[in-house]
Amino acid sequence: MKKKILVILGIFIIILIFVVSLLYNYDKQVKKAQNFNSQYELYYEKTILGTDFATLLNKVSDYNEKNGIDKDENNRYYLETDDSISVQVKFLEKEEPVKMEDILFQDMENFIKFYATSSFKCTKIEYHDENKQVKSLYFEQISN
Repeated sequence: MKKKILVILGIFIIILIFVVSLLYNYDKQVKKAQNFNSQYELYYEKTILGTDFATLLNKVSDYNEKNGIDKDENNRYYLETDDSISVQVKFLEKEEPVKMEDILFQDMENFIKFYATSSFKCTKIEYHDENKQVKSLYFEQISN
C-alpha cells in the first residue's frame, strides 16, 4: 500500500514540476515579447523626423542581420521567420509603399538629405503569430 501511494505521489510531483516549468517558460516568453515590442510600440501613432526614421531603419536592419535573416535576389529580407522585422513607408509623392530595403541599400545619404526634416507617423504595427513579437511597422510621410 505504501509503495502505491509513493508511486502515485511521485507521478503527481513529476507532473506538477512539468506544469510549473511550462508556465514559467510561457511567462518568460511573454515578458521577452513585451520588452522587445516596447522599443517599437513607442513609435505607434507618434510623429518622428526623417533622421529618427533613418535611425529606426538602421536599427531594424541590424536586428535582422544579427538574427541571420536571409535575403532574396532583390536584397530584401525573407520575413517568414519569427525573428524578422520589416518597415514600410508611404511617401507623399508615391502611390505604393516603399520597403525599408529599398531605402537602406540604395542610398541612405540621399534619403537623409531629402527627408531629414520630413515628418513620418507609424500607422500600423503587425505581430508574428507564434511569438507575438513585432513583425512589421507601417509609416506614412505626413509632411515634407
